[in-house]
Amino acid sequence: MVFSSLSFLFFFFPAALVLYYLLRGEARNVFLLCMSLLFYAWGNPRYVLLMLLSVVMNWMFGQLVCGRGAKGFLLLAVAANLSVLFAFKYLGFAGKILSVLCGQGIPLPQLVLPVGISFYTFQALSYVIDVYRNHSLVQRNLLHLGLYIAFFPQLIAGPIVRYADIAPQIACRSHSLDKTVSGAERFVVGLAKKVLLANVLASGVDSIYALPLESYRWQAAWLAAVAYALQIYYDFSGYSDMAIGLGRMFGFTFSENFDYPYAASSVKEFWRRWHISLSSWFRDYLYIPLGGNRRGKLRTVINKYIVFFLTGLWHGAAFNFIVWGMGHGTLLMAESLAAGLRGGRKAADGGAGRREASAAVVPESRGSAAQRLARLLRGSAARLYTLGSVCLLWVFFRTGTKTGLTIILKMFGIDAGCAYPAQNSPRLLLICDARFCLVLALSVLFAFPWWRRLPVLRRDGGAASPACDVLRYAALLVLFVLCAASLAGGSYNPFIYFRF
Repeated sequence: MVFSSLSFLFFFFPAALVLYYLLRGEARNVFLLCMSLLFYAWGNPRYVLLMLLSVVMNWMFGQLVCGRGAKGFLLLAVAANLSVLFAFKYLGFAGKILSVLCGQGIPLPQLVLPVGISFYTFQALSYVIDVYRNHSLVQRNLLHLGLYIAFFPQLIAGPIVRYADIAPQIACRSHSLDKTVSGAERFVVGLAKKVLLANVLASGVDSIYALPLESYRWQAAWLAAVAYALQIYYDFSGYSDMAIGLGRMFGFTFSENFDYPYAASSVKEFWRRWHISLSSWFRDYLYIPLGGNRRGKLRTVINKYIVFFLTGLWHGAAFNFIVWGMGHGTLLMAESLAAGLRGGRKAADGGAGRREASAAVVPESRGSAAQRLARLLRGSAARLYTLGSVCLLWVFFRTGTKTGLTIILKMFGIDAGCAYPAQNSPRLLLICDARFCLVLALSVLFAFPWWRRLPVLRRDGGAASPACDVLRYAALLVLFVLCAASLAGGSYNPFIYFRF
């Protein structure tokens, strides 16, 4: 079951919310755990047992890392969790690699990937590691730990919730009408991102990439790349918005997972804004324990490449995800090197610059205008570089390594291996109809945070007038009705991160 389904919107969620508020005290936690297990069992009931095994196993490890031999039990807990993840997600991939290396097929079982296993495994690891670092966090109540790992709003696709952040809320959390209303607003916004934007973009992107590669030119290649970059953003950030909104309605506060990543002016900043819970997880539980940037430049480079290699592998057991992750790591290395060179030049020119400034004073109005123009040009160039780099790497993420390279060459007008000039297929005109073009334009428009200044959308302590509140609620109601109508009409409704 996914949030963007009629069964969830009109049956599961309303029933869960009403029954939750009819209960009191610890009964609410028991109810949420039961509903979370039912939610997870909707598609494939047998994998509920795997999740329950993870809960019990990590509950036991939580007790063990508080006693003698804590470090050994921590290593055992990490190995056990990663072994389960490896068996279901990476065993087949490892078998293919071994088959190539050995020159013969190696039969390995092909296991069906349980939905959300990467997310709840990382949450389980977060619990054990947090308890090892701070024994006072140990959870003696098995039910509470089960709710932390299995809670349905963030179970399928995050955000990855830290145990240290959520444990106090499981024990005691507050409820209010304002919190519930703001949660409902956030949920509807996320639903609209998913259904009205991401789904339409997905249909167009899939149709373009289904065309023969030799049949379209650089315009179509760039169109597909940009549309997919927007699709994956609205798909995933929309789901995160829905998860955060649902959490609020049940009294929980989850951290933000996206902060307008396409407004970033560097790849480093992009990763501070994109899938924040995953990047911060790797930073705190892998990069810093490996030494971070405290052990010299070479070790820093190695640590960053390890993190981005595993970031790519976390997304899927295929080489294209590894290429995607390593590509981001390489861009980060290049940015760090460029920043170091700029810092060295500034240090070398510092004394001369100060002497020149004292000898000749530029009029303030002229100097400030020139500086603003220079900053604007630098900022625009930096954003274009970041957007272009991210879009190119998304091509590998979406299509695969070999196909992705061919498409990227086409994006720059290079038809590798084609004996004749490519031409845009007439089918492309059918794909890019008025609806697709409108959604693409709106997707570009709302990928940047300019709209936060609109009074009708603000909720900052009564700054918006009652009329603005009415307009905002009316707009949200219209969005929800449009989403429901789209889903009822059987619209295309894929979910990219569902398989992670």
